[in-house]
Amino acid sequence: MNKILAIFFIAFSSSIAAQSNLKVKSNNSLTVLEGSNIEVIGNFESESNADVVLKSGASIIVSGTKTGNITYKRNLLTDSYFLVSPPVSGQDYDDTFVSTNGIAQNIPNNLNAIGTYTTSSNTWDYMTIGESNLSFSSGVGYSVKRTTGTGAGEIPFTGEIAGDLETQDGGVNFTLIYDSSSSPDNDDQYLGYNWNLVGNPYPAYIKNSEFLDSNSSNILATIWSWDSANETYDDRVSNIPNSENGNFPIAPGQGFFVRSSASGAINFPEADQYHQIEIGGEDTFERTTTPLTSIKLIINNGSSYNRYCDVYYLDDVTLGFDNGYEGQIFGGGGNANSLAIYTQLLDDNEGVNYQTQALPNTNYEGMVVPVGVDALADAVINISAVGTNFPANINVFLEDKQENTFTRLDNTSNFSTTLSTNLNGTGRFYLHTTSASLSTGNVLGNNPVSIFTTSRDNVRIVGVQSGSANVQMFNILGKQVLNTSFEGSGSNDINLPILSSGVYIVQVKNESGTINKKVVIE
Repeated sequence: MNKILAIFFIAFSSSIAAQSNLKVKSNNSLTVLEGSNIEVIGNFESESNADVVLKSGASIIVSGTKTGNITYKRNLLTDSYFLVSPPVSGQDYDDTFVSTNGIAQNIPNNLNAIGTYTTSSNTWDYMTIGESNLSFSSGVGYSVKRTTGTGAGEIPFTGEIAGDLETQDGGVNFTLIYDSSSSPDNDDQYLGYNWNLVGNPYPAYIKNSEFLDSNSSNILATIWSWDSANETYDDRVSNIPNSENGNFPIAPGQGFFVRSSASGAINFPEADQYHQIEIGGEDTFERTTTPLTSIKLIINNGSSYNRYCDVYYLDDVTLGFDNGYEGQIFGGGGNANSLAIYTQLLDDNEGVNYQTQALPNTNYEGMVVPVGVDALADAVINISAVGTNFPANINVFLEDKQENTFTRLDNTSNFSTTLSTNLNGTGRFYLHTTSASLSTGNVLGNNPVSIFTTSRDNVRIVGVQSGSANVQMFNILGKQVLNTSFEGSGSNDINLPILSSGVYIVQVKNESGTINKKVVIE
């Protein structure tokens, strides 16, 4: 027979495992502080008028039955918008709930700042002042904002702990909205097609990778969490090993977006719950201990906003889309930031912009990655990079085709320019990983070199006097269309494959150096 652990007016600031049932008796209290957790092997009961409170970042996991209410106080770090989700079931909300908890009112148009996301129309549906009999739903995400000027504060959710591990009821389900006619093209990434706002339904953490694995048949292997500091979304893909992506902890009370790939439901398995230490009031996540080969491109426009994109170099991935390794950018609900940096695929490019991309961990020099930038005219943009675990001879360059420059980014140098017009999309910037020292101009070593087309099936290279040289050709998306070698004879004609009309980049390389030249196939 299990022993009952009765609680009387106590606060826990560490982890405990109750190898028995846990009961909080009427008129008594239990407070679990941030970074602390309780594991109940048996049953949990909170009697009427008991006060059971979990602070933001605390967690409780109950293997048996759950009876009675708890209160989970989700901390919002600022008075910006946040995505939240009820970590208990049964919390109602109305004008009193809004005013009592410092939630913004009249934002404007007679609305309160508690909103749901409508997938079909890519819009937010906020609570009208005066509405009543509203309830937060388990597994659903909500947009919430505190009153401007109030700063950080807590939003309490009171109700029962969802599910029953003892009976293996399968956890909490959310029915997806799915439109089979929607495709992942460039028009969709800022719109609501197949994007669903969901949330962690438990007063414990769930791991991103495990949640996505459990639902791989119905959603893409990526979640999108809201970055309130930069007012945009961050993708968290599932299959990047030893990274903050797959190990990202979905905190109690956290809402996030998923993208449906089929009709049906997603499930939040109870068995995926775990405890995660929280430090300093911010939900932490596991970080890599073994650095991957990767590049993080960071852009700033002189404001307080910083945006980034990641390129990982891994085994067993392709140059195209690999589910769980690529995560596209998302603007969600009309909140797209005017500042963004992203990459596009090297193979089967359909114009989708990715915050995370994975490429093969070989042939660095053969992969030129299209880099896209969104920024407004007159902005001074600065692009920097953090590169990790590359071979010693590989350097990272950002090519600016408009200015015909190469900027090495892996030696603490930054690229900077003032935009004369709005910038939106790819075509201007490319990322190179190479052992060569890329530079501008039409000079190879000490020799001037000219590169031009003589017909749509021939390019002429003038100025390579002797020795072996390599010539590669790339389309405007960075895809390689030619790779061959020749012996310099002063003037060399290179036969081209059948190519579509357009702009191409010819790269000529020998022991003296490398040059890049734009040519047009008409």
